[in-house]
Amino acid sequence: MFLEELLSGKHLIVSYYYSVNLSITFSIARELTRRGEKVCILNQEKIKWNLVPFSVDLTCDQGSVNMVFEADSENQVPPNYLLVTSIRELKLPDSRKFKVTKVDANSFLAIGEGTRFLFRLNHGVIEDVQERDDVIQILRELGGEATLQDLVNISSRKLRRSKEEIREELSHLVKIGRVEIKKSRVRLK
Repeated sequence: MFLEELLSGKHLIVSYYYSVNLSITFSIARELTRRGEKVCILNQEKIKWNLVPFSVDLTCDQGSVNMVFEADSENQVPPNYLLVTSIRELKLPDSRKFKVTKVDANSFLAIGEGTRFLFRLNHGVIEDVQERDDVIQILRELGGEATLQDLVNISSRKLRRSKEEIREELSHLVKIGRVEIKKSRVRLK
């Protein structure tokens, strides 16, 4: 789903993670090549080719789909681009911006205008991660707010999972911004 979104139009990915920028760029390039498009990646000198997860034929000409890898400024972005990755928040008109944050070891969250995508890197390949809504649903049933102890106990019983698993899921939900925990109270965001 995340890659399909990025293929749908002009996008800016703001990410401090080199591996994420590299994987997104080459995953998009591979998909475009599969669709019969010519692909051009600008700033190839910034690519550490030994880290590239798979090979893609690159052709830079008039008919190519342009992507910019780790752009430093707006001047490096041609008018006809599909994707730009950067550590800076560039001002690119007509593009959708996603800011990438790290959730855990290989999981990342891309937050855009009204949309969020949770994904992971698996050997350089972008994989969408489906969020489990079990605990969120129970919290909604409790009115959107509950004590941490009550939520853990109720969720553990209803879902037939250990209390430790429920606490780990709550920790994950806090990291991705779905819930907040303050003074032992859990609230939906």
